[in-house]
Amino acid sequence: MRNIKIFMGLLWCLSLSASFAYQNFHGCTLAPDNATGWVVTLDTMIILKTTDGGVNWFEQANPADRRFFDVTCFGNQNVWTCGVLGQICYTSDGGQNWAIQLGGGGSKYATRVEFVDINHGWTVGGDGVILRTTNSGAYWEVNFTPFTFLPELYGVSFIDTLRGWIVSGWPDSVDIGQAIIARSTDGGMVWDSLFLCTNYDDYFDIHFFDALNGIIAGGNEQNYAALVLRSTDGGVSWNQITVPGNAFYLRAVDFVGGQGWAVGRFGTIIHSHDDGQTWTFQTNPATSTLFDVDFSDTLHGLACGTSIILYTYDGGETWHDGTGVEEADKWEAGNGKLEIYPNPFTRSLTVKFQIPSAKCQTNSKSQISVQIFNAAGRFIKQFSRLSAMQYGGIQPFNQIIWDGSDDAGRPAPDGVYFIQLSGCDIPVTAKVILKR
Repeated sequence: MRNIKIFMGLLWCLSLSASFAYQNFHGCTLAPDNATGWVVTLDTMIILKTTDGGVNWFEQANPADRRFFDVTCFGNQNVWTCGVLGQICYTSDGGQNWAIQLGGGGSKYATRVEFVDINHGWTVGGDGVILRTTNSGAYWEVNFTPFTFLPELYGVSFIDTLRGWIVSGWPDSVDIGQAIIARSTDGGMVWDSLFLCTNYDDYFDIHFFDALNGIIAGGNEQNYAALVLRSTDGGVSWNQITVPGNAFYLRAVDFVGGQGWAVGRFGTIIHSHDDGQTWTFQTNPATSTLFDVDFSDTLHGLACGTSIILYTYDGGETWHDGTGVEEADKWEAGNGKLEIYPNPFTRSLTVKFQIPSAKCQTNSKSQISVQIFNAAGRFIKQFSRLSAMQYGGIQPFNQIIWDGSDDAGRPAPDGVYFIQLSGCDIPVTAKVILKR
């Protein structure tokens, strides 16, 4: 019981360390200066801005009375948001002053907004509605898809002011025939149907490199499998691309040249260096769904999702938590370091840790412990007490392996678990997902 109380107290402290915890961060954008960016939330009317690439965030006052789905920028001054009932907000001065451009766009929501230049932009959303502007949003025109039903549009990609593609899905509906692909050659006024999926797949985002080559990111409602499709003939036909086995149900994709990133459920981030032909998994601190990703160049990017904003300076080789949850990992705070991967995991989890010498009397009597709890705080497994003499001090990471079993050797069920490093007054906790 004492261990559970300590564990739950640690979770409470970790939660409080996040400046904007428990927000559904649903859209993000990073300007070409690699420093200025914005994030919007789906739970509240909050717009956050960063001026240091995602390390620190502050809230901007805005006139919105509808929750946000997405945000995009052209340069570091002109920014548009879209959200519930198709409401669109705009700033031309980096967010010092926001105005509502469109109070409602004939749809229950607008999910994605994109601009190819300062004048030409589009939003897509529910009920098959597409909005287009040719004057920076001073006027938005309503257009519709050609389908007999009303698709839930989630992705849009234009390569110039005339040629674009849209896709649809319906998260958490567990229904068939909800994914469509359509194309426009006149700036979004008229749309030609290219494909209607008949199974449980959802298409959530799309990126075209040119008139022929494009990528779709999505997933399967039944098993949460990640889905990447690639076309080389303008979207007429699509080939399914192999993705890492620990990638799940993708929600967004972004490319800079041939470098691309896609994000999704359970903290999935995958990366491609060859126009989407092959993909590798990128380890990151997220375990919840990531809804959006945006890169300003091949090194600097943002990703956001449930209760987390991530940033990277090295193309995703390392992702950092911009909501403040990583504070407990800093040596200046006198705590230990704890890293886990892969996350989610299926067969084995690597747990790496360091302990600062100042926190441990490195003698045979000082001990540290690695314990595992489930989401309810129940004890699952404890590794043998580890001697601080062996593991203490600033040195290369030490590591242990968890095979997903409990203390009795029984396989633990799928779900969320917490890894706790304790002893020498250095409690640190990390969250992991087991999915066999």
